[in-house]
Amino acid sequence: MTSADPTLTLVTRLERPPLPDADKLMLTPLDMTFEVMSESLTPAIRAQFGAQFGAYLGKGQHPALINRQALDFLCRTCLPEYPLAEAYREFGHRSVQHYRQSSILGRVMMAAVPVMGIERLLRQFPRQLGAVGNFGTHTVYALVPGAWRLDDEDEIMPPEQLQGNLEAACSLVHAQDLRVTFTTRAPQSYSFFIHWHP
Repeated sequence: MTSADPTLTLVTRLERPPLPDADKLMLTPLDMTFEVMSESLTPAIRAQFGAQFGAYLGKGQHPALINRQALDFLCRTCLPEYPLAEAYREFGHRSVQHYRQSSILGRVMMAAVPVMGIERLLRQFPRQLGAVGNFGTHTVYALVPGAWRLDDEDEIMPPEQLQGNLEAACSLVHAQDLRVTFTTRAPQSYSFFIHWHP
C-alpha cells in the first residue's frame, strides 16, 4: 500500500492494509453478479453456472476469488462477441444499470445521482467500493478542473470492470465529454483518470 501523494490535491481516501487474495471477501451475494447478465442467461448457462458456483449462491458474502471466477465465466459465456477486456468493461456498465433498476434499495440510492454532479459522485466512490468488499485502498485526487484521479490498490477485480462502472455512473450525472482511462501502476494497483468538460 502506498501513501497518498502529497504533491496532489487529496479529495478523499479509504485506506486498508493489503490482504492476501484468499482472505478477500465480497460483502454482497454472488447472486447480484449473476443477475447482472440476466438478459443473456440461457438455460444451459444457468445450469452451468449453478453447477460451478451454486454452493456460493444465496449467501450474504462470498470469496472475492470466487467472484472473479464467476465474472470471467459470465463474460466469456454471455459476451462472447467482445474481447475479454471489453467484456469486463461492458459488465461494469451493466452492473451499474442493474443495481439502479433491479431493487428498491438501488432505485433509492441512485435516485439522487443525476442531480448531484460529477465531483460529488466521485467523492463517494471510495466509500462505495469499500462497502462491497473488505479489501482495497481507494484514493481520489483533484488534478485540475475537469480532471480527477482515482487510485485503486490491492484490487482483485479487472480494472476494465471499474472503468465501466465509472463510465456508467458518471454518465448518469450528464458529464459532458466524459473520458475514463486507466494505467497499471503495479500488480493489483491502478490509476483511473476521469476527464470531463467542467
